[in-house]
Amino acid sequence: MTETKTEQSLAVRQNENHVGSNVLTVFTDSELAKAESFLKRIIASDKGGIKTVNEGIAIMMRAKDLDLPFSTCIEHIHVINGKTGIDIHIIKALLSRAQVTWKCIKDYTCLYEYTDGSNIFNETQLPDYCVICRNSEEAEKATKNGQIGVYILPYYSDVNGNCFNKIQFDAYKSKHPDAEIAINRQHAIKLASEKKYAVYRVANKPIDYVCEYEFTRYRKIFGKVIESKSIGKFTYTDALTAGLFDKDTYKKYPKILISHRAFTLGARDIASDVLMGCMETTELKQVMGEDFEDVDVLPIENVN
Repeated sequence: MTETKTEQSLAVRQNENHVGSNVLTVFTDSELAKAESFLKRIIASDKGGIKTVNEGIAIMMRAKDLDLPFSTCIEHIHVINGKTGIDIHIIKALLSRAQVTWKCIKDYTCLYEYTDGSNIFNETQLPDYCVICRNSEEAEKATKNGQIGVYILPYYSDVNGNCFNKIQFDAYKSKHPDAEIAINRQHAIKLASEKKYAVYRVANKPIDYVCEYEFTRYRKIFGKVIESKSIGKFTYTDALTAGLFDKDTYKKYPKILISHRAFTLGARDIASDVLMGCMETTELKQVMGEDFEDVDVLPIENVN
């Protein structure tokens, strides 16, 4: 028995439960011809954002692969050096369709150094035996109960603008007993006029900023409901290490772009089958060495 092939296979899409069989996503030759004609009209209008027919075909293929309307994808899927990337709104739409929910846990939240009065701990590296307290008094009580109480490392400034953390000031005071902690700057100036060395409390100094999302997904696999959870997290330091602040757009919109990256990392972890391996637009531009544009930067709405 011979089989005649009248269609060109372009992509493979799994069924709803992503178990077992595959469903072919195809274009017929006539569909392809119609698509080329349609794309040429869009290119001629200079309103679709597509430069070539091949770019349009790539977007159309990805749209069909993701089962999304082309009219939406033409604005939210981008072709960069032959690869397609999807923006944050498409990612959110795909997750919502797959009944994935999320909530923002940390929205560009400051991270601090903590202390037990003698040691300094990075907030992201606190040992399990440490208990976060509001102040030194609470920390002392927690320590007496068999735990190690820690609190945000305080900072002080003298009248000349020199800053010290608590550990540094305690070390200085041990050699200069006349050093004092003033109530405020005016009080410190008064003490300085009396030939005393005084410092006053200033705002805590963050060591980093973090965006974090928690994702939840329920799937029915072989008749059993499975709950999955994932955390997507990205920090200012992560962006700095990756060299992202070499790009002007990241310098202008660090909060939004770090939030985008945190969201994308969590989304890919919990629903890689839904995203089909697609990279977020700014991710793809980074990989391809392309510059970001202001149009790539749009805020994420927090969905609880």
